[in-house]
Amino acid sequence: MSKLKPVFTAFVCLLLLAACGEKEPEKSNAEAFLQYAIQAADATNFLETGNYAGVMLNLKREYKEDIINPYTKGNSLAVYNRTRAMFKNRETSLTQYFSVDCLVIDDYMTTLKDLDTSEVVYCLNAESKGMVLAFFLMDGIYIYEVDENGEKINEIKHFFEKKSKESN
Repeated sequence: MSKLKPVFTAFVCLLLLAACGEKEPEKSNAEAFLQYAIQAADATNFLETGNYAGVMLNLKREYKEDIINPYTKGNSLAVYNRTRAMFKNRETSLTQYFSVDCLVIDDYMTTLKDLDTSEVVYCLNAESKGMVLAFFLMDGIYIYEVDENGEKINEIKHFFEKKSKESN
């Protein structure tokens, strides 16, 4: 038994050293943007107020340009209220500067729970590969990334939760 004790101690030390070197898995850009969306929804008490303008302002205010498009190295956030506002903006042709494009759909009929995400298609410029696309709806947010072939990857469908009265 006394001969096994040093071997056992060395084995445990090696396991602990290996565990110390392990890093948490990195978040995808879609997962990183989800955190911003949740913060913006919570800050405006979105489910209770339906404050779309407040959500848009909070997204722009809180975003730290830390989501990087792996292909264009763009890190800007574009937040639009419906597609028409996006087309009126002359900078939409400069998508190489963006890493996240968030479309806020401010009606009270389009819900995430009724959205068939397999039918969600969003037209992009050729340089938009790698972008995070987000559709902010009244009950949640649908987020995905576009890979180098224009395919959806890292899809997230997140429903917002009402805050309990106890947590306020």
